[in-house]
Amino acid sequence: MVIFVNATAASEIGGLKTIVDQFIDGIQHYDNENNYYIFVSPEYTYLSSEKLQNCQFIKVNAKATLKRLKWDYFGMKKWSKTHNVYPDKIVSLQNTGVWFNNVPQIIYLHTPIPFVKYNWSFFEKNERRLWFYKKIYPYFIKSTLNENTLLVVQSNWLKEAVSEFFNISKDNVLVNIPSIHKDSNNMKEEINRRCEKERYFYPAADYKYKNHQIVIDALKLLKVNNLSTFKNTEVVFTLDENSYVYDLASNAGVLDNLKFVGKLDKTEMINMYQSSSAVLFPSYIETFGLPLIEAAALGKTIYCSEETYAQEVIGEYEGVSFINPFIPGDWEKVFAEDYREYNPFNRNQLHESWREFFRRITHEAG
Repeated sequence: MVIFVNATAASEIGGLKTIVDQFIDGIQHYDNENNYYIFVSPEYTYLSSEKLQNCQFIKVNAKATLKRLKWDYFGMKKWSKTHNVYPDKIVSLQNTGVWFNNVPQIIYLHTPIPFVKYNWSFFEKNERRLWFYKKIYPYFIKSTLNENTLLVVQSNWLKEAVSEFFNISKDNVLVNIPSIHKDSNNMKEEINRRCEKERYFYPAADYKYKNHQIVIDALKLLKVNNLSTFKNTEVVFTLDENSYVYDLASNAGVLDNLKFVGKLDKTEMINMYQSSSAVLFPSYIETFGLPLIEAAALGKTIYCSEETYAQEVIGEYEGVSFINPFIPGDWEKVFAEDYREYNPFNRNQLHESWREFFRRITHEAG
C-alpha cells in the first residue's frame, strides 16, 4: 500500500515538527510493510540513527499560506501524476486534508482555535492570525472532508467539539494523545545550584491566548506588594526579544525579572523544567497542553489555567493548582507560595494511541 503523508508546514522546530517526528517514529514501530511518501518543507529534517527503509522524503516549498493552499488543492495530485505514484491513503498531519478524488484520508487536527468560545479582531495586529483561524480556516478544513475521512485529535474535549462543529459521527474522530520527552534527572542538582533567583518556567509561543500578559501583570503587582520576593523572582519565556511580549514587559517595568531564551530543543526543555521551582501555564486555549504532562512527568509544581483541557490532561496530578486565567492577583500569589517536588505523574495513564493510529492506517485502506 502507498501512503502519502502531508506535512509541508513542518519546520526545523515547533509543535508540528514534534507531531511529524512522532508519526515517523510510529512508522518504525508499527508499520514496516507499507510505503510512505512524506512531503515536508525544505527546512525539515528527521534526526534518527535508524534508516527508514519504507519512507521517502519529498521536499516541497509549500509552507506559506497561499503556497500551502495551492499544494493542498492541486499540487499533491499534480506531483502524483508527474511521478506516476498514486496513493491508497493520505495522511495529513496539518489540520487540513488535500483534494485527491475519493482517496481515504486521515487528518490530524491539532488547532483548537475554530472550536472555542473566544473571538478575535481582524483589526488588531496580534489578533489577525487568530481571527483567520477562527473565522476562515474552518471552511478550508470542511472543504477537504468526505465520507472517507477520519479526523484525529489530541484530547476528548476537542473530539466532542469537532464532532458537533462539523456534524460528523464521533466514530470518525480518533483521540491520539501525544508522546512526551524522555526525562533525565542527571543534571538536576548542578542546575539548581546555579540559579540565583526563584525560577518559574513558561514554555509557550507568543499567541495572545497563551496569556503572557497575566504573568506580566502579576509581576507588576508583586513589585508593588512584595518587593523582596519580586527581586528574587525570575520567569523564563521561550520567546525572543523580537516578540511583542518583550515590549509588554518593557512597558510594564518588569523586564529585569524575565528571561527570553527563545525556542528550546528537547534536552534544553528538560533541563529548564528541572532547574525551575515551578512551571506556569496560564494559556486559556490548548488542544492538549503537552508541557503540562512533561512537567508532571518530572514531578514539578504546576500552576495552570482552570480550563477544560488542563483538567483533562493533569486533573489527577497532585502537584497542580488551577487558577483563573484572567485575575492577576491570583497569579501574583503563586510567587509567594512554597513549592516542592511531587511523585512523577504515571505515564501509564496515557494509553498508547499511536498504535491505534497506525491500525487505522494499515487495516482500513480504501
